[in-house]
Amino acid sequence: MKEKMQVLGVELDNCTAKYAMKRVVEYVKLERINVVEMVTMNTLARFQQSEESREIFETFDLALPSDRGILQAAGVKEEWRLKEVDEFLFIKMVMRYLQKNRIRVFLLAETQSSLQKLEDYIQEEYGNLRIIESASLEERGSSDDMLLNLVNGAEAECVLSTLPSPVEEYFISRNKSLVNARIWLGFGHLINEIKKEKRGFEKVKDFLLRKILQKEVEKERRKNDIVNNDSIEN
Repeated sequence: MKEKMQVLGVELDNCTAKYAMKRVVEYVKLERINVVEMVTMNTLARFQQSEESREIFETFDLALPSDRGILQAAGVKEEWRLKEVDEFLFIKMVMRYLQKNRIRVFLLAETQSSLQKLEDYIQEEYGNLRIIESASLEERGSSDDMLLNLVNGAEAECVLSTLPSPVEEYFISRNKSLVNARIWLGFGHLINEIKKEKRGFEKVKDFLLRKILQKEVEKERRKNDIVNNDSIEN
């Protein structure tokens, strides 16, 4: 059963890669759009300041932590769960499913460079993935109407988006009901990270982000404890 976790005021889904994959299979069979969003530490930090912005994630059908630091901040200790996000297991399962079942896919990226990297990765790992069309904001523009016309005109079943945060979240939250596809996969930069060996400074950056996240979570907990104690005393 899917459960929820809350980190820095953002409510995320606390489920295994296998469970999330089952949901994706169900979504593809439906006649309406379902949004699956992979949430990074940077995204959490960006959205924690605004309650209105945090509510965006509640409109998504699945909002999944994509970093072990998020899981640890939420109290998840099982090493196999942490390893799932380290190894991008859910993304790999989804890509194999799309490939095997010949799902019609629309690729969406911010720049031509990022789109090319995505296409190169797919060609190398999932050569017969059924790509109907691909587009970048850099080449086509970033207006909502333009993107909707491109996506809907392609008649794709799945939109695989690598748009950065918060462009990704704001666009799909504004236009979810207008997208004529069955599933929107918001993978951000993660899909390009799967095979890339992180350099030293990137590992340090990730470590520091996790430490900052842990401190912010602890600060939030202390604040909530104070509020709850005051309520009890009154």
